[in-house]
Amino acid sequence: MAMPETIPLLPVPPKRRLSFPLLILKTISNPIASWSQDFYDEPVVFYRSLGIETLYVMDPALIQTILLDDSDSFSKNPPHEEILGGLGGKGLLIAEGEAWRWQRRLAAPLFSPPEVARFVPAFAAAASTVLQRWSKAMPGSSQPIDRDMTRATLQVLQDTVLGGSLCEDDRRAVERFGTAFLAHTVWKIAFSSLGLPRWTPHPGALSMARASSELRRVAQRVLDRRRQDGGEAADLLGRLVTARDPSTGSSMPDSLIIDNVVTFLMAGHETTAQALTWTLYLLALMPEWQERAREEVLCVAGDEQIGSQHVARLGLLEQIFQEAMRLYPPAPALVRVTSKAASVGGIDLKAGANVLIPIYVVHRHRHLWPEPLRFDPSRFAPEAAAGRHRCAYMPFGAGPRTCIGGAFAMLEGKVMLASLLARARFELPQGERPVPFSRITLRPKQGLRLKVTLLTY
Repeated sequence: MAMPETIPLLPVPPKRRLSFPLLILKTISNPIASWSQDFYDEPVVFYRSLGIETLYVMDPALIQTILLDDSDSFSKNPPHEEILGGLGGKGLLIAEGEAWRWQRRLAAPLFSPPEVARFVPAFAAAASTVLQRWSKAMPGSSQPIDRDMTRATLQVLQDTVLGGSLCEDDRRAVERFGTAFLAHTVWKIAFSSLGLPRWTPHPGALSMARASSELRRVAQRVLDRRRQDGGEAADLLGRLVTARDPSTGSSMPDSLIIDNVVTFLMAGHETTAQALTWTLYLLALMPEWQERAREEVLCVAGDEQIGSQHVARLGLLEQIFQEAMRLYPPAPALVRVTSKAASVGGIDLKAGANVLIPIYVVHRHRHLWPEPLRFDPSRFAPEAAAGRHRCAYMPFGAGPRTCIGGAFAMLEGKVMLASLLARARFELPQGERPVPFSRITLRPKQGLRLKVTLLTY
């Protein structure tokens, strides 16, 4: 009997648009639960309340204007600095202008297609580590998939762009304190939307401050070990340590190196871990698709470890991964502020207006995606994707500030999924209904456990 291919609608969106005060309260609880049903039909939703202008934009053409065509009128800061500045300082994620361009140029060669292809063995090795851990458990036992994917992607980060400077204790610290920091970021988002000062007290503020300090200590230890041990100048740390400011010729200060190490420690694994978690959930929910993906992997690679020679032939698996990121985008929203008066979709905005692009809504918008809750990887077949607006699908953002590691994450995801599917079967435990929960990234609210059975051939 055919299995259902429509995902559960969780959380259920409000039937009617919330008032602005209620919207803010709901945002603090779970932002994606605040976007009412009309968000999924309208090109924009506009609020003007308490002297604050807030525009939600779902129309791809307008999104292109904001992120690409007129990006100078829409700034990432102050929201990003207020939300993440205590953690990432002036690193690549937060910097703007020439400071951002310099750091982007510095890191970009590491993420070129030839460089990323070199990391395929590290991706496969991280998946093998997870499989070894699962092999010690009883077949069909419940495994914490979200935690396992976090550990695996942190191992990848250590073995690739960081050049092996992340020890086991540090990986545990990143997992623990990264979660603690992200748990309370929604207060910063809400307060930034209201124009409140960065220092405004909120629940979890001390926990965030402690987590930020601990993560920066990890970054300092990584930097210290790198200087002691040496290593390739071509990896990320090598590039940061030897970098020279093009305007002054000065070396990059340690504080900025640490800003960037922390940025990559968090952004370099968290989004991919969540993308893998949600993909495995969908494949457990829809076992027929799981079997089709497994058949493709075994047909392409047999009993070999997944290598660069196999990746291009895993077309169905790539479409499955893309469709999973449509339904559960790793970063569910983008935030901008108008740096000057601007007009979007016929709505005039003053300088300092909030502009939010709810990617989660865009990816499920009823005018962009037929049967948006249906899991249908064929949406990403070449002929289907060719006619789609570039800003209708944005798992890694869009425009000049698109995620620098997008190609890295896609290849990492494909290799790890292929490696796991070739050796394990995933089933959904009875009663397991993960609720998408936004805290900068999109996580299962209570984590995700799947029954895992290793396969023998």
